[in-house]
Amino acid sequence: MFNILKTFSALIFLIGFFAVTTSCNKPNDGDPPILPTDSNLYVLQGKLVYHSYSCYSCNDSKLYLYDFGTKKLTILSTVWKITNPMNAHFSPDGKKIVFMGIPSGPDNWDVFMFEPGSLVPPVNLTSNSPGRDEDPKFSPDGTKIIFKRNGILKEMDTTGLILNTFTVPQSEASMPYYTADGNGLLYAGNEPGGSTLDIFLLSTTDGTTRALSTTPKVEEYYPITKDDTSFLFTRWNSPYNDNDQVYLGFFDGRPSVRLPFNQTNNNFSDAFPVDGHTVVLSSTMSGGKGAYDLYLADTKTGETWSLNLYNPYINTANNELGACYSSK
Repeated sequence: MFNILKTFSALIFLIGFFAVTTSCNKPNDGDPPILPTDSNLYVLQGKLVYHSYSCYSCNDSKLYLYDFGTKKLTILSTVWKITNPMNAHFSPDGKKIVFMGIPSGPDNWDVFMFEPGSLVPPVNLTSNSPGRDEDPKFSPDGTKIIFKRNGILKEMDTTGLILNTFTVPQSEASMPYYTADGNGLLYAGNEPGGSTLDIFLLSTTDGTTRALSTTPKVEEYYPITKDDTSFLFTRWNSPYNDNDQVYLGFFDGRPSVRLPFNQTNNNFSDAFPVDGHTVVLSSTMSGGKGAYDLYLADTKTGETWSLNLYNPYINTANNELGACYSSK
């Protein structure tokens, strides 16, 4: 009888242990995971928003929020009536995000704004637009949003009122991002006479543009302001190798620098600054969970860390892309 009770008690313990460990901080669960101690991991207290999809044409993208302080991972878009939400960006105070998605009904992209933690659904800021509204980013003071409408750069306030339409020499302008002082716009524009993109800077004060990175026959895109003097962007390794690599560009015209964590046989893209020498990015390097996984990377040493070291459910068999970090 004693052996039967002992066996039964052990079985109950194992079932309870299994239940706890398998449910530990999956998205929307409250309990943080127990992770191995790594003294080399950065201690971060901010938040990360990113999207994940099985493939771009699968129309199954979801937005996720990870809080480094509480170690909580949340699917933001579970109950939204929005298809393919992606490319989110935090407001300067970290309280709101803007993102692009397809509303139920018309099959065109719109720009939405949402306050994480709120029970109020996202607000469609471009619901009256007949075109494709994409790539939204907050201004440094949080009062304006820059985005692309059918290849043209538009600026609106946080209610959706269009403030400016910017004219640039290129027929297509994408992925705009404000400079640190708010007086300029980084963007990717089509290369003259070619099919690839280059990186340009538009002055919002006088309307002039100048090229910042124009490598012939090499795609250069996704510019993100790092600080007053530099910006991050993604570009092909060469005209003959279209693996994405992350570069550091400079507003004063100095040659761009290929960052040391890149590998010519893998993709590195969508880099976003975390601090002075650290970025969060997506990569297809070996050892990951899916095609693209999220990593922290040191721009000086080249060292990388999978974000699964912070939470084992961040990287999945899907593609995790478009990360944006807020220290707030």
